[in-house]
Amino acid sequence: MTTTDETAPAADGAAPTPDDTTPFPLTPARRRLGSRTAALDAGGDRTLGRLAAARVLVVGAGGLGAPVVAYLAGSGIARLTIVDPDVVDPSNLARQTLFTAVDVGRHKAQVAAERAAAVDPECRVDAVVERFHAGLVAGHDVVVDAADSLLVTRAVSDACAAEHVPFVWGSALGYDGQVTVFDDRVVDFHDLHPDVQPDEGSCALDGVLPALCGAVGSVMAAQVTALVAGLGEPLLGRVLSVDARRWRWTESPLRRGPGSHRPAQLAPADDTVLARIAPSALAARIADPSDDVLVVDVRTPEERAQGVVSGAVPPEDLPADDGRDVVVVCARGPRAVAWATAATASGRTAVVLDGGMQAWKREGLPTV
Repeated sequence: MTTTDETAPAADGAAPTPDDTTPFPLTPARRRLGSRTAALDAGGDRTLGRLAAARVLVVGAGGLGAPVVAYLAGSGIARLTIVDPDVVDPSNLARQTLFTAVDVGRHKAQVAAERAAAVDPECRVDAVVERFHAGLVAGHDVVVDAADSLLVTRAVSDACAAEHVPFVWGSALGYDGQVTVFDDRVVDFHDLHPDVQPDEGSCALDGVLPALCGAVGSVMAAQVTALVAGLGEPLLGRVLSVDARRWRWTESPLRRGPGSHRPAQLAPADDTVLARIAPSALAARIADPSDDVLVVDVRTPEERAQGVVSGAVPPEDLPADDGRDVVVVCARGPRAVAWATAATASGRTAVVLDGGMQAWKREGLPTV
């Protein structure tokens, strides 16, 4: 697939069609890897060739990113870039199936890249251990937003619109999941969420059914192969939702909202997003005497009187920026996001405690 006018959506909003003008040579190993795909109706060498030329960026290597990376690694694509600033935490292992106990403490992007490369040594796999920014999109044919955060998705949407790159989006929280495909020339994230608010939920606080992540992530991976190889119809202009309590799947139409289209020539409104840290991961850092992490608690004095993370200080007592990592804490997360966003804008990098003090206490971690 390319991002030239040859692959632009039809006037009626149909999905882009892969470009067949440049066949891609297939090695014997790639033919064996893709043999079951080639056997599909509408498969064959042409489909494998499209996959072998595809370049995919996956944002997030967690619950949704794990199945996406696993299936894309075996699809025979040319290049896979995995972006995630986080490290593996013991609480991840139930649903983030790329990781095992020996990976705890390692960067998710690096471990995921190793697993993908082990499946297909011919695939160029790059691990990017940092937060998403708009410059990562260029050079890719499809972006997968598996970060499961509305703030991340807003940044991905604007960056993809600037490059005319379609992106696959999914979410999973509690028992509820959604999947769709965005292309700024047809419909984009702003049509689904015109007024983006800070993330109000998190897996650390609200929980998530592990198998739901696998189900949603598998559908997301299938959307990539639909876009780049024509294997099925992508969910462009349609939102697929699942209720995992009763395993009911429903589909809803999504259309361009009046005045919601953002011209591609406009710079993305926010090309960086905040990183989060799991409660147990922060607890491990605090317990490590060689790790001089700073914790700032932005709750009210009355809230802090109910217990704080060891060593946490209110914002007014935070020392001058000396390069140390700052973790921001509030009750659930929104106030921490607002404070960390302002701090980052002023040049001081900060991450947010995922789920806030409610998640910290839910995991039975100590307060002082």
